[in-house]
Amino acid sequence: MIKKHFEEAKLWQIKYSQKDYNPKLIFNDSKSKKDVLFSLSFFLVMMTIEILFNQPFKKKIKLLHNNIYKKIFSKRFEKLERIEVNSFAFSFFLILQKLFEEEERFKSYSHDLIKNSINHWSCIEKVERDFLTRYQLVNNLWNENSKLVLSRTYDSRIDLIFLLYKSFELGISNKTIIKKNLSVLIFSVSKAQKDFRYDVLEEIKKKRIL
Repeated sequence: MIKKHFEEAKLWQIKYSQKDYNPKLIFNDSKSKKDVLFSLSFFLVMMTIEILFNQPFKKKIKLLHNNIYKKIFSKRFEKLERIEVNSFAFSFFLILQKLFEEEERFKSYSHDLIKNSINHWSCIEKVERDFLTRYQLVNNLWNENSKLVLSRTYDSRIDLIFLLYKSFELGISNKTIIKKNLSVLIFSVSKAQKDFRYDVLEEIKKKRIL
């Protein structure tokens, strides 16, 4: 079943990469609610990755998925993998929060969006074997923090940003450095939300499926 879902994401990405991931073309091809949610999830992943890649400490969250090295340096890779999954999860939750602010109806599809997004993310990083583990970890974090994500308050967004910062496990005690890093992180989140893919939502609205 996992392999089937992974292949679905792989074929989807190959097909639409040749069309520059044009939302108009993608959602024109979407014939069902399932198709729409699957395609939307890809764009959510892209916006999530944008938050992560705009960080001065982005190298700390890049994990080389090599099974041999994982066995030799298991403790180190366990930490890196935890950082990668947790930082992705909280960045993704911030994008989800923005999506729910724009279109509240998507709240009822939270679990579908999470599963599809982990599928797309795992496919992008070519880690089919890690899909189930990633899904379970992100789903656990969702169960713990869904109230924050579903909230529309400014405080809930700040709480999620702080949780994202903690997920990097930088181990810094200097308050000045922490303040500077948080400032950069807040800017990155704000930029990603400002550049939210409204074009994608517009194409979804035309479908009148959801």
